[in-house]
Amino acid sequence: MKTDYLVIGCGASAMAFVDTMLIETDATFAIVDTRDAPGGHWNDAYPFVRLHQPSRYYGVMSRPLGRDRINEFGPNAGFFELASGIEVLAYFHALMDEVFLPSGRVTWRPLSEWRDDGGVIVNLMTGETERPEVSRAIVDGRRLGTEIPLTYRRRFEVADDLACIAPNDLPRQAARYSNFAVIGGGKTAMDTVLWLLHHNVDPGSITWVRPRDSWLLNRRISQPGIEFFDDMIGAVARQMEILAEVPDLDAFAKEMEAEGFWLRLDKDHWPEMMHQAVTSEAEVTALSRVENVVRMGHVRRAEPGRLILEKGEVALPSDTLVIDCAASAAAANIDDRAPVFSPGRINLQMIRMTQPTFSAALIAHLEATVQDEEVKRRATGVTPMIDTVADWVDRRLTTSLNELALGEIDGVSDWLAACRLNASAHALSELDPSDEEKMAVLARLSAATPGARENMRRLVS
Repeated sequence: MKTDYLVIGCGASAMAFVDTMLIETDATFAIVDTRDAPGGHWNDAYPFVRLHQPSRYYGVMSRPLGRDRINEFGPNAGFFELASGIEVLAYFHALMDEVFLPSGRVTWRPLSEWRDDGGVIVNLMTGETERPEVSRAIVDGRRLGTEIPLTYRRRFEVADDLACIAPNDLPRQAARYSNFAVIGGGKTAMDTVLWLLHHNVDPGSITWVRPRDSWLLNRRISQPGIEFFDDMIGAVARQMEILAEVPDLDAFAKEMEAEGFWLRLDKDHWPEMMHQAVTSEAEVTALSRVENVVRMGHVRRAEPGRLILEKGEVALPSDTLVIDCAASAAAANIDDRAPVFSPGRINLQMIRMTQPTFSAALIAHLEATVQDEEVKRRATGVTPMIDTVADWVDRRLTTSLNELALGEIDGVSDWLAACRLNASAHALSELDPSDEEKMAVLARLSAATPGARENMRRLVS
C-alpha cells in the first residue's frame, strides 16, 4: 500500500485533520485504528455523556454537527445544544462512510495496530502484517491519550463481592440499589451525579469521593454567535485585563470566580484542580446538593460496607453501588511537549488550549499551505491538557503566542474567520463594525493582550 500520510488513530482529532486535508490537498491517507469503527473513545463512552462545549464548533470542518439550536429547557436552557455521545458517534461514522471512503483517497484499516518499531500495520484479527510506503508523513492521532472509565486500568483494589461499575453500566444497574458511591472529582463524576439526581435519587443517598475539588468553566462564556458576543468575547477581554494585572495565581483564580467566569461546587473548599470542565450554573446548583463529600485522598480499596482511602476510610451502606469515575482525561497528555511538526512526522497536539478538533484542522491547514517548516513550528506551540491553575495560565500564554505567530502567515486570518470549529469566529463574522459598544470590547482585548502576555510569563516562570 502506498499513501501520502499514514494516520494512527481514527478519533476526533485524526478525523478533523484528514477532513481538512481532503478539502485543501489532493493527498492520500491510510487510517489505522485498533477499534473496529471510527470515532475513537466515543465508541466506549458512557451512554449519558454529552459534549462539554456547543455542538456548533465541534467535529470537522466540512460537516456541521447538530441542528444549531438553543436549548429551551433543562440545565443547558438558553445555551447552544450539546450533542449526546450517540449523536457524536453517528456523526463520525457517517463522516467515514459518506465522505472519507467515497473520496477514493482514504484507505481504512480498523482492528489494526501500527507498530513504530517495525514500520508495519498488524491486523489484530488475523495477525497479518502490511508494510505501507509513506511518502510524506506519519500522523499520530493518539497524543491526547484520553482515558475512558470503561477501558482504563483501575487504580484501586475491589473486593470480589462488591458491585463496582463503570458509569456505562449505571442505567442498567441503578434501579437495583438505594445508595451510590461516586469515585472521582472530574467531569465524568459530575455527569454521573447529575444523572442520579435527574432520576430522583436522594442527594443524601450519594457518597461522593472527591480527592481534589475543581475549578469549573462557566458554560455561559463558551457560547458562539453574536447574541453571546459580550459573554464570550467580553469575557476574553476581561480575562486578559485580569491577566495583565494579577500578582499571583490565587489572585487570578479569585478574580475569575468574582467575574463569574469560573465556578466551584463548594465555597468552603479552595480547588486544587483545573481541567477546564465546562458546566452551567444550574448544574453547579444541582451538584452542590450532595453534602456527603469525602476528601481523604484517592481510594486504595473498595469493600462491601467501606472505602479505604489514602487518609482514612469511610463507611458505606450495605446496598451501595460503587461507580468508578476515576479515569483521567488529562493525565497522559499533561507533560507531552512533543512538537507538532518534525521530519516525517506530525503529532496532533492541541495548539489552542482544550480545543482538539480545531487544533487538528488548523494543523492540517498549515501542512497544506505553508512550506517553511520553521514558520509552522513557530505557530504551533503545544498546549497540553491542564491539571492546575498554573497549567491553565501556561497554556493560555502559549495559545496567545500561537495566535501572534499565526497572524503573520498569509491567508491564515481569513481561514480562521471562516473556520466552523473556531468558536470566536461565529460571533466575529456577524459583528457590525458600526456597533461601537462591541468594537470597544475588541479594542479592550487588543490593548490588554501585550501586558497579559508579559505577566503570564512571570506567573508561570
